[in-house]
Amino acid sequence: MHCLICPLLMAQIWFGYSQDCQRLRRVNRIPLTIGVFLPYQYKRVLEPAVNIALEHIHNQSCILNDYYLKLHFKDTECKTSFGMKALFELMNARPRPFALFGDACTNVNEVVAMASKYWHILHLSYAEIHAKFATADAQAMYPTFFRMVPGYQNSNLARCHLIFQFNWTRVGTLKQSDDPRFALPHESLTTRLEHGFGIRVIYTAGITHDEIQNIGYELNELKKRDARILIGDFEESLAVRILCEAYQNGIYGENYAWILPGYHKSDWWRNASGVSCTVEELAKVIEGHFAVEFSPYSQRLARLTIANKTVSAIRTELDDRQGSSPESVFKGYVYDGLWTLSLAIEHVAQLHQQRDGITWIPNVSDTEDWTKLSVELLQAISSTSFIGVTGPVRFENNERLGLVEILQWRNGSYMIAGIYDGTKAVLTLNPALRDWTPPLDATVVVRERQYISFVLFIFLSLLAIIGVAIAVFFLIINIRYQNHRYIKMSSPNMNNLIIAGSICTYISVILLGFDTRFVSPDTFVTLCYVKTWVLSLGFTLAFGSMFSKTWRVHLIFKNIRMNKKAIKDYKLFMLVGFIVLVDLVSLALWARISPFTFHVNQLAIFYSDNKMIAPEIERCRSDNSVIFEAIILGIKGLLMLLGCFLAWETRRVNVPALNDSKYIGMSVYSVVVTCLLGLPLVYILKDRVNEAHILGSLFIIFCTTLILCLVFVPKIVELLRNPQGTELRYRRGLVKSTLGRSESQQTSQHNDATNIFRREHLQRLEEENILLHRYLLQKTSILWELQEQLRQLGELEDDDTITSPSD
Repeated sequence: MHCLICPLLMAQIWFGYSQDCQRLRRVNRIPLTIGVFLPYQYKRVLEPAVNIALEHIHNQSCILNDYYLKLHFKDTECKTSFGMKALFELMNARPRPFALFGDACTNVNEVVAMASKYWHILHLSYAEIHAKFATADAQAMYPTFFRMVPGYQNSNLARCHLIFQFNWTRVGTLKQSDDPRFALPHESLTTRLEHGFGIRVIYTAGITHDEIQNIGYELNELKKRDARILIGDFEESLAVRILCEAYQNGIYGENYAWILPGYHKSDWWRNASGVSCTVEELAKVIEGHFAVEFSPYSQRLARLTIANKTVSAIRTELDDRQGSSPESVFKGYVYDGLWTLSLAIEHVAQLHQQRDGITWIPNVSDTEDWTKLSVELLQAISSTSFIGVTGPVRFENNERLGLVEILQWRNGSYMIAGIYDGTKAVLTLNPALRDWTPPLDATVVVRERQYISFVLFIFLSLLAIIGVAIAVFFLIINIRYQNHRYIKMSSPNMNNLIIAGSICTYISVILLGFDTRFVSPDTFVTLCYVKTWVLSLGFTLAFGSMFSKTWRVHLIFKNIRMNKKAIKDYKLFMLVGFIVLVDLVSLALWARISPFTFHVNQLAIFYSDNKMIAPEIERCRSDNSVIFEAIILGIKGLLMLLGCFLAWETRRVNVPALNDSKYIGMSVYSVVVTCLLGLPLVYILKDRVNEAHILGSLFIIFCTTLILCLVFVPKIVELLRNPQGTELRYRRGLVKSTLGRSESQQTSQHNDATNIFRREHLQRLEEENILLHRYLLQKTSILWELQEQLRQLGELEDDDTITSPSD
């Protein structure tokens, strides 16, 4: 019933009866004693606020028309003993006070609040902010104690809403463990953050005066856990030490946000004595930090208050009465506190008048009457709701729900970043914060899939396609003129294999550029098999064909007496086929024993623009890939070593009409050099997608194109020079023969033109003789094989056998 009547009475009081309410006041108003605990050191600062509040209540409002407040001041000197002495004196005074107003000191408030419940007397403090009065058992310990200043519950909610507003989901905290003023609110804050707002507290650093030297370890732990939003609860003296250590650990700047207690003064950080940081260094740390503190006044200056005056008018009046006295943040709360007591008493008086029908004359003598009166006053103050100079005044569980300022330090001063209204649980941010970029609550891990540049892929694919076109052109020439004497003597069938292998290597360049941008992961795995097989077999066909041709040249020119069998193309095909078979077996075993799977490799993490970039590359992973790669590369390496050996042995052979050994040798060298340079570089740069791809692809394209040009361009030149293939033309070269070497020695001894001409002519004749001798050896070997076959068939007698030239 009381709770329903109170809001109606408050609304009636707020809007007023009329300007005639002052005429309804009695001349001899009834005094209502209020005991005021006001220490001497606060009296000069706060007494003007008391007087202004009394003037407004008694002379300019429509409440307490039949009463007036009589204040009984007690100087407690902020001492517990003096506080208890003052309480006993007030309780034994006649008349006894209806309520107690004060004190400004926690040690006095605590004992008085614990004792006042036994006298059933309302106790309202105008300056108490200690956390102990808002604990879980506070109402049981201090049931009659109220306080005007918003407690830490409001500040904690303001901080929670601020963190939530910026979408921060993880924070690190620091608390002063040896002081309950900071430890108790901090424990409540962390609980509310995690359970009420879903914000994770990743680490809480405990700090004490005795262990302040360990603050560096605690800050390092916060930094190691990547805490970017840091909430602190500690006193000013420790704040400077902590922030100095934060400077030395680099925990400041635009990537961090500090949320500190508000100390109600802007120069608290300038006391740099006893720390190793300068004021300028501390200024860098506090730049952009937030400070959370109760608001001394409402920021809505034009708002009309319970006194029928604007906030601005009352604030001006309070400042004018202050004079030269020190500034105090509690003046507004003293003013609103007396209004709160007055409204509660007015509520009780109206309640008695409606119940009894006459003006209430307080004449309380026994304990039972005080108990009833105390219950009525407590209910009245609990349901109080009005607009004061400090903002909306409302209580919940004996705690004031009021305004909390969120300040931000910018360019050497605080600006109001937001106001939290505890009565509505709403945080209103200053629009000026829009130009401030809040830091991320953690280093954001951005997983960037590294792909081959699309432009690079297109460019290399075009080069590969051009290479395929060149290879096809050479293939057409080789087939079209395969009966041309010059081309026929260079084994056109083996040339076709070289072209086929080259086309495979060109195609592999295109396949190497495909990734999951173009195909699915399953198809990507299939492509891994395809490009591995295509590149391996292409290399085997091209290099194996060159190797076989070099091997034949080596056998012919290094074994003059070879007359038992001819080295035909089908034997070279068998040699290449054997090498291809080894490749196929190795690749098949690889696919069977250790198949490819799609895998994403994470590369080294680096920081960029306050983000942690985690590059990723796509791979086809095989558990035993190292073993099979070693086998395949070992086989091909051995093949290249043998190729180099054969090319070196036949380096002096230069008879183009018979073979293209010189260019084949050059091709072998180019392949070996390219592989020796390219494979290590590609392996080293394997984590750099674009660089590895362009390097590997260019090596393949360059090496393949060089082989094709070395093998086929001389043939095209010869076709252009001698389309019919009838002219015998042999370039001068070095052929291992005794005559050649003796002629060279004679050349050094004769210098006249005649001898030179004759010597050159003789050398040409010698070369032609050697050539014809080679022809004879080959034809004789073929004839000998045919005779052997006829002899086996019994169609040839031994007397008809043709002996070899060596015989």
